[in-house]
Amino acid sequence: MKRILFAFTLFFAVNFAFAQKGSVSGTLLDSANQKLTLNYATVSIYKGTDTVLTNYKLSDDKGVFKISNLDLGVKYKVVVNAWMYNVYRKEILLTSASPDLNLGKLLLTEKTNDLKEVVIQSERPPIIVRKDTIEFNAESFKTLPTAVVEDLLKKLPGVAVASDGSIQVNGKSVSKILVDGKEFFGGDQQIATKNLPANIIDKIQVADDPEAKRRDPDLLAGNTPQIINLKLKKAIKQGAFGKIYGGGGPNERFETGGIMSFFRDTTQVSLLAYGNNINKPGFSIGDVSRIGGFSRGGINSVMVNSDGGFALNNISFGGASSGVQQSAGAGANFNTLTKNGIKLNAKYFFGQVDNT
Repeated sequence: MKRILFAFTLFFAVNFAFAQKGSVSGTLLDSANQKLTLNYATVSIYKGTDTVLTNYKLSDDKGVFKISNLDLGVKYKVVVNAWMYNVYRKEILLTSASPDLNLGKLLLTEKTNDLKEVVIQSERPPIIVRKDTIEFNAESFKTLPTAVVEDLLKKLPGVAVASDGSIQVNGKSVSKILVDGKEFFGGDQQIATKNLPANIIDKIQVADDPEAKRRDPDLLAGNTPQIINLKLKKAIKQGAFGKIYGGGGPNERFETGGIMSFFRDTTQVSLLAYGNNINKPGFSIGDVSRIGGFSRGGINSVMVNSDGGFALNNISFGGASSGVQQSAGAGANFNTLTKNGIKLNAKYFFGQVDNT
């Protein structure tokens, strides 16, 4: 009986030792004025040996932070990033004797204009608050190689993406998505979020929409819509995206098509082609109007039949109510914004439908 009791005691003691975790906490203050707390600064914890980001937190409105669930016996590096302050770094080691480490007051020095800060790439904070802008480091939020921007946004704290593609940040609606500070395909959010690859994004910046108050003078404080700006990686100066599909079936039935869009700064070019003999349009109205560029160039007329066929601006994109229909089409759309602020648009679409 004593042996059994000893075995149980040893078992629970070993499991407790393995399960025990530690924490680190502290208060962030201005070194010149210790009554000034540093709110919403980013405190990141890295493993000291391989600079792997383990966890992070933002300090609260009193400058206090606490990061829990840290392993014992592991050397960590605490890195603090606060807007307009130099980076603070400190190495720590949590032990079973003192698993909860309180660093007390951490004094950060204000940046000076003549001091250039050396940025260590591996220590870029996941989040940093710069005055009225929240900035996310895209590389801190891992996604699959095939992920698009929408997948990346879903991983950001405080960001919610609804099933219809609409986005909210901390409960506020997103009114516009920019790419490197410029409107992308007429400001259509879903063109950017559902087509741009996540791995070309360097930073995601969130700020109040400066035009919201002008559009709605009765807008209540605290309800200002947000703008998301997608900062591309430096190596990405131009890009392309789109979709290609194809298939075949019995009785020589086939379907094929593709849309590709290329962009560089303020210039956007879209190419479209499709063909099928299965009585359906090559693309949806949304595909053609957004990716095909009609939304930016203007839609003057829309016709839709009962079987889903449609025509935009008197150009048929397929779909028939009777018989076997073979449809094909191609087109191009060009949009650019000159240095003088003049918007130029040119497009050409050709569609042909044969009934048998």
